[in-house]
Amino acid sequence: LKKQFKSKKMRRVIDSWRRMDRDELYSKHLEDLDTVQECNSYIQGLKVKTFWDPYDYEWARALRDNAKTIQDEFQRVAIEGSSELNEKGNNVWVTAANSTSAQAYGPSWKTLALMDRCVWDPINVHLFPETTRLLRELDVPCIEAFFARMLPESKINAHSDYCNFALTSHLGLDIPEGQCSITVGKDTREWRNGEMLMFDTSLMHAAENTADRMRYILMLRVWHPELAPEEVEGIKYIFAALEEPEIVEQDLRQLSPELFAPAPTPRGPADFNEGSAANRADRRRAKKGSKARPAGGG
Repeated sequence: LKKQFKSKKMRRVIDSWRRMDRDELYSKHLEDLDTVQECNSYIQGLKVKTFWDPYDYEWARALRDNAKTIQDEFQRVAIEGSSELNEKGNNVWVTAANSTSAQAYGPSWKTLALMDRCVWDPINVHLFPETTRLLRELDVPCIEAFFARMLPESKINAHSDYCNFALTSHLGLDIPEGQCSITVGKDTREWRNGEMLMFDTSLMHAAENTADRMRYILMLRVWHPELAPEEVEGIKYIFAALEEPEIVEQDLRQLSPELFAPAPTPRGPADFNEGSAANRADRRRAKKGSKARPAGGG
């Protein structure tokens, strides 16, 4: 990271990576928010609050203005065309990938991914072309983008998503309004159709759907607005290196070829002395030979 980006602003990213490599868990009770922040991916110094106003950001306002397009496409492809989606889609309505998240979310919460760690799903983006187009054209600062559903009369237990450099944003697609809510710390909000929510999922949070029908949202994990652009690029590089570790060596070979130069063969003290003694003996013999040689030519 230091050689690739040559920026002092990379310090927080490097410190975060080192903590993760040591399996350190950042955990702190925040009295003013009445909750705990827990992270194994922790960038120091980022602002913490339960809910953010998504409409402070142009991309969120634009996404709300285009919500009908996304809702219509989702209804057409995921609800009315569910059989074809199950046949053609990639990892359609799957549970959380890792065991910790799966335990917290339970079987009630399932997802259909469009983007994961800044990489678009090569199959699903073609099944939802309008949603994908809008996310790209509106410059939504996505790390992840996926549809999420929550079963009727279900709950998601309090948990952390263990990462503070991303905020989570939801666009309500098909919401039984007045019967679905999410709580972060001491604050609770309800989902609304065609409206955005944004909150910090490094804080303990829980959700419930008390309705007798499914709840559907478009869920986005977006870069924390206080990250520097260089830090975003550094984290993206870590994502890429986790997927393809060989790129680190490839880049280092270009940036610092001296690191890969063959090491010189060391010579021990004994070899050095013996070689020196032999050279001195050869020079003495050469001198003696020159003194014995006749001055004449023949």
